[in-house]
Amino acid sequence: MMPSLLGKLADPVACRPLSLADDGAALCAEDGARYPIVNGIPRFVLTADAGQTQTREAFGFKWKKRETYDSPAAKRTAAHWYLEKYGFSSLDEWAAWFDTHESVVDVGSGSGFSSSLWLESPRWTGRAMWVGVDISEAIDVAQERLANIANTHFVQGDALQLPFRDGAFGAMFSEGVLHHTPSTRDALVSAVRVLASGGEANFYVYKKKGPVREFTDDYVREQIASLSDEEAWDAMRSLTELGRVLAEAHASVTLNVDVPLLGIKSGTHDIQRLIYWNFAKLFWNPALDFEENVHINFDWYRPRYAHRQTEEQVRAWCEEAGLGVTRLHDSEAGYTVRAVKR
Repeated sequence: MMPSLLGKLADPVACRPLSLADDGAALCAEDGARYPIVNGIPRFVLTADAGQTQTREAFGFKWKKRETYDSPAAKRTAAHWYLEKYGFSSLDEWAAWFDTHESVVDVGSGSGFSSSLWLESPRWTGRAMWVGVDISEAIDVAQERLANIANTHFVQGDALQLPFRDGAFGAMFSEGVLHHTPSTRDALVSAVRVLASGGEANFYVYKKKGPVREFTDDYVREQIASLSDEEAWDAMRSLTELGRVLAEAHASVTLNVDVPLLGIKSGTHDIQRLIYWNFAKLFWNPALDFEENVHINFDWYRPRYAHRQTEEQVRAWCEEAGLGVTRLHDSEAGYTVRAVKR
């Protein structure tokens, strides 16, 4: 483990400094607690929350299935969406922006997929330290994928008990993670704690949908709760097939009035997207193969924690955390925020 990383780490309980054990196999807290270092990765997962444990296992399972998200098509699709949300013109521009910071923490990095889109740009020089932290075993996949990139580091830890000192990082990135904890608000406050004054937070969280979609989301999540991750993945195949069939119908309807009771706006709607946004998430993108589409539906329905929030909540949490919002991108899917810590 590099000394530069040790200087940023802290006991996740007391937020006090850690020291390296004489045998190099653990980090030691002042109260005697030991946190193991396994395969070069410090491990700090302490949660006893059953919902968080299920969510951790689901994402560990998902990110190990590299064949369902690591294709050029999947990366192009994600990059297009991310650049629009975060307000950058290219991956090179995004990489150069992050590289201007002394250090960047990716909170809930998973396999490092989201960060990899800009870390693999030639504009990333490695001047900045990138630290990926994830609660699941996906952090080992991140190490496999990204350890060859300059100045990348990997930590297993909980977003609600981040094992870093206060103000340790110049930038924070968290793409679609904070809502997969017991409290989106608490996870944001935790992430901002490790951000330096004047540092910028970049994060995306889910948006609350219409009443029928909200009901269906929770209903499906409950129906697959007792299944194994493999069984839940298989259950997503029928939802994915329904999404495919609806998309390939190439049918649309025109509504002349809003339907406020269901949260539906007037206008012409593709049938698949009308159902997708208002009744059930049946994701289908023809640019991806079938299992890549299953991956995205599994990502939505499998985690026990997948909170959806309003813009008012997001803005209030930013204010509470001491963030000044500089950009809030509002899409049907969620809110993407760039904000500076005061």
